Amino acid sequence: MKKLIKNAVKMAEAKQTGVYFLNTTQELKDFYLGGLSRYKKWKAIASIENWLPVDDVFLQDFRRELDRRKIKTKIIFKESGLKHEPEGLKYRHIKIVPDSYKFKSSVDILEDKLLIMSPKLKVRGLVIEIEPMLDIFNDIFDLLWETLPEVKK
Repeated sequence: MKKLIKNAVKMAEAKQTGVYFLNTTQELKDFYLGGLSRYKKWKAIASIENWLPVDDVFLQDFRRELDRRKIKTKIIFKESGLKHEPEGLKYRHIKIVPDSYKFKSSVDILEDKLLIMSPKLKVRGLVIEIEPMLDIFNDIFDLLWETLPEVKK
């Protein structure tokens, strides 16, 4: 952990923040589509209902494309999101939390970056490429994943 913090400090001193914004819906879509050829795993804590108004067709097509490319996905979302879940995806594993959790944003945790996405804001997403942040989000996701029951398909 000490090494990761030192690297983050070096990035800050070099004026490399490791953070950038996705300002439009198209930039958000391009981010997701660009990941299809880069990643073998995809983790997310998602607010499905808040994504749908942005572009429900894109969201469903993207889920199917992840599966078609055999990208192993682990997704955690609210129980009410199950009604939007496509059938027959072999590489997509989901776990749910009760609808009493009110999160309205989504966090995509990739191998080298995080995307915090909130379609209701003017800025669609915040991309973070800072290794200590990735470590923390990965650990939190994995801890949550291990405590939640498997969803029967």
